[in-house]
Amino acid sequence: MRAIDLMTLRHFAALLRLLGALSCAALMVLIQACASDKPAVAKVSYVTKDEPSLGFFLPKGAFVKLPASESLTSAESPVPFTSDVLLYASPSTQAYFEAGELDGAESKTAWETFLTKYRVPFKVLVTLTQLERSRSGVLILPSSVALSRNEQQAIADFRARGGSVLASWLCGVRDEKGDWLGFGFMEGVLDAKVVGDTSADKDDNFLMPHGDSPISNSLPAGQRIWLERAKQWPTLRLTGRFAAAHIMDWSRTFAIQKTTSAITFDERFLDSDRTSRSVVLGYPERLWRTADPKHLEAIAHNALTWLRRLPSAYTAAWPAPYSSALLLAVDAAENIVEADLALAKHLEDIGARATFFILGDNAAKSAANLKALQSRGHELAFMGDKFAGFKGQAMATQASRLDNMLARTKEAGVSVPTHPGFHAPTESYDKNTETLLLQRGFGHYIAFMDATDTRLPFSVRSTAASSTNPSTTDASNIATIVLPRTQRGPEDATEEGDYDEGIKSFFAEIALAEKMAGLSVIRMPNQGLLTIDQMADIVDELKTRRERTWMASAAQIAGWWRERERVAVRLDGEAQAPVLTMEIQGTELIKDAVTVWVNLPTSGHTLRLLPVGTGGPAENIPTITLVDQWRAGVLVSGLAPGNYRWQVQFIKVAAAPPK
Repeated sequence: MRAIDLMTLRHFAALLRLLGALSCAALMVLIQACASDKPAVAKVSYVTKDEPSLGFFLPKGAFVKLPASESLTSAESPVPFTSDVLLYASPSTQAYFEAGELDGAESKTAWETFLTKYRVPFKVLVTLTQLERSRSGVLILPSSVALSRNEQQAIADFRARGGSVLASWLCGVRDEKGDWLGFGFMEGVLDAKVVGDTSADKDDNFLMPHGDSPISNSLPAGQRIWLERAKQWPTLRLTGRFAAAHIMDWSRTFAIQKTTSAITFDERFLDSDRTSRSVVLGYPERLWRTADPKHLEAIAHNALTWLRRLPSAYTAAWPAPYSSALLLAVDAAENIVEADLALAKHLEDIGARATFFILGDNAAKSAANLKALQSRGHELAFMGDKFAGFKGQAMATQASRLDNMLARTKEAGVSVPTHPGFHAPTESYDKNTETLLLQRGFGHYIAFMDATDTRLPFSVRSTAASSTNPSTTDASNIATIVLPRTQRGPEDATEEGDYDEGIKSFFAEIALAEKMAGLSVIRMPNQGLLTIDQMADIVDELKTRRERTWMASAAQIAGWWRERERVAVRLDGEAQAPVLTMEIQGTELIKDAVTVWVNLPTSGHTLRLLPVGTGGPAENIPTITLVDQWRAGVLVSGLAPGNYRWQVQFIKVAAAPPK
């Protein structure tokens, strides 16, 4: 390298002052250019940081001192909707990110990569003029933290014309100068109220989507989705008319005073034919880097499908007309007495049944009452021979205990189901226990919440089974259904502190599980601490949920889940005239009605099915029912195994907008 003359150094120093700061790579390019006989062109880029400075996005007191915001109104009239996807790269947001030495294009690039991967046609808008000229479609606002007044007005006009919006994280909370505006734009234009974030809650790192939701139906209820705790990029706590996911800790610990919803959606009715939909994701694209892509991509894809008014079909988790299920699991460590029969009577009065998990050693003394429970429709299942855990015991010891448990019950003259259920004392079990339950053909067992990342049952089979076909209904090879216990029982919720507060929290947990479309396994000890009157109050509260929650025995839930697993559906073809394809596995007719939910392209519509190809005669047309303003249910019952195809027609019905 030849010597660099004084004039070159002076020019180099001036260039440094002009650019402010350069990356090491850019600096080396310039040095080499000065030292080389041939000129070189340096590619200069900003030095970007992963983490912004404290308060860069959310200033101190953001959730306490909210500045007054002027509401945006629009005189625009609704126009015909199109499914075009428009990705807006706000110049104001780009400039604000770069002023903080952050990558202003990362959020936009994340959506470009996603849309390209899933072959969703889209157009990138990079100027205010392009935004103002966009008449309809779906507008994506990727972490658009800073928006000018004109940008905000253009988005409000877009919605007034009937366009839909998908916004992520903070949107329009600062102006083009970077000054703090608050959350007025998000509430007034996006229909999402920001009430806090997770910055002070170090364990709230898991996004839990609702199952069977219009915008998160590809994921099972309560699926744990880990989100990184990146500094200054907290997930928002949102409220809105409809929630689609919650931000919680791994165990889904519930605090009644804490807002947990992190994704909201809504639909505005503009006139008799036009609506505008919105979805707000409470997390930034920055967290896409480390999260499981298939989970966040599923949410994004479902949300876009709903916003674009494209129909989709999926098998509901629970039989119609229910949106969730509840199992009252009574752990009978003591003999069954009159108080247990009284609880059973309360449940019978509201049309519900419980599963009593008993000990083999107590069967003889409780025989009369056990037979009475069975005769009244309650299920008898097992905890073991005695109240002692199974975990860590040799397989031979555990096998002997399970065999003795069943034998002593039969000796007491109590009927034992062909495929009984099991719930280990204090949930103390291990792989040996699970293996033995499968080998002995147990129909179901209750597991701890670490058995699955969801709030739904799942099936397992013995590796020694003669067949691995999950659709078989052969009694000798029946699938064992695992029922995860994912929330507290009433005694757990009330054992510390004020009873009234504890029971209120317990009811709120059930309500959240119901919204998630999950399974609630409510564990209760017999001869517990709660009084008969308190138990009656709990049953009375459950009664208010009978229309939405299926309150069934463990055996009923397990049997339903086996039926559900036999049905697979998909929707193919053109969006306005798709074909619903259904495959039913197994060798027997579908006995329990399985429901397929279809997202409707337009609110206030329903659907009609016409058989095509091998669809079969008219008597094979399933019953159609409306679920809500966005979905119709296809009830499948009595159909033989095979493949069915129906053309789907969407029909307008007279329906009032949702309240």
